[in-house]
Amino acid sequence: MTRRLPSVNALKCFEVVASKMSIRKAAAALNVSESAVSRQVKILEQQLGLTLFHRGVNGLEITEAGAVLAASTRSAFDQIATTIASFYREQDVVQVRVLPTFAIRWLYSRLHKFNERYPFVKVLIHTRWHDMVSSDNDAELGIRFGLGNWRKEDAVELYEEHLVPVCSPTYLCGRMIETADDLAGKMLLHPQPSHQDWKTWASGWEGGEIDTDQGLDFDVLDMALRTAESGFGIAISDHLLAIDAIQEGQLVKASERSVPSGVSYYLVKPANISDRVQVRVFQDWLCEEIEISRDLVGAGKS
Repeated sequence: MTRRLPSVNALKCFEVVASKMSIRKAAAALNVSESAVSRQVKILEQQLGLTLFHRGVNGLEITEAGAVLAASTRSAFDQIATTIASFYREQDVVQVRVLPTFAIRWLYSRLHKFNERYPFVKVLIHTRWHDMVSSDNDAELGIRFGLGNWRKEDAVELYEEHLVPVCSPTYLCGRMIETADDLAGKMLLHPQPSHQDWKTWASGWEGGEIDTDQGLDFDVLDMALRTAESGFGIAISDHLLAIDAIQEGQLVKASERSVPSGVSYYLVKPANISDRVQVRVFQDWLCEEIEISRDLVGAGKS
């Protein structure tokens, strides 16, 4: 039997407008413009030859025909959603173990793009203080920071860490670090108690000796970056993990000098984990996004 149906997109817009009784609220829910929602409702009214809403000074009033259609479309869309939900299985869930700063400073702000591209693959992020090891079984993938001492078939190098000093836009009054004197009286913020990152950055520098023993130290990079954003000092950071804050104007590079730390971030997979298509999809997407960020860093846009 041939079904006579109007535009499905118009029906969806109408159903949301009817549930919220507001073009503005429907547009916000659908993440489109108000004019686009209004246009779809008008298209539906034209296709049906019916008036679905009266538009008055007090807002929308649904007509009798509109109320009947709203109940029908709501029931139909609910049934479709229920059917699709029944397709979900545990195998559609990908569990990823991630270091906290990587999750907070890079992954979370991009994960919505994966969800939009692959709406039926659910990614569960587990933040852990310690790196994933081969015996871990609470996740199928892990973001690991280290020297790459994993089997090649179980690890993909995402990027090599490069260290750069960053601070709030006002902390150095627009100046850049060119000599050790530029750091006189300035607070160094260390992402780890060993102060190793500042030592690595200062090693071999010809701008004079930097007192890397002074300053505040933290347990994780995110805490040092948050302190730098507040205008309290200069943090030494992985360039890629600071890219969003730099792009948004919360931080600026305090020097153009970028120094490789000799350590990289890896996407790793325990040897006993099966190679499911959902896992491969997330892995490929993650590598694509990392490449975009690396290109920004390399192009000098951050």
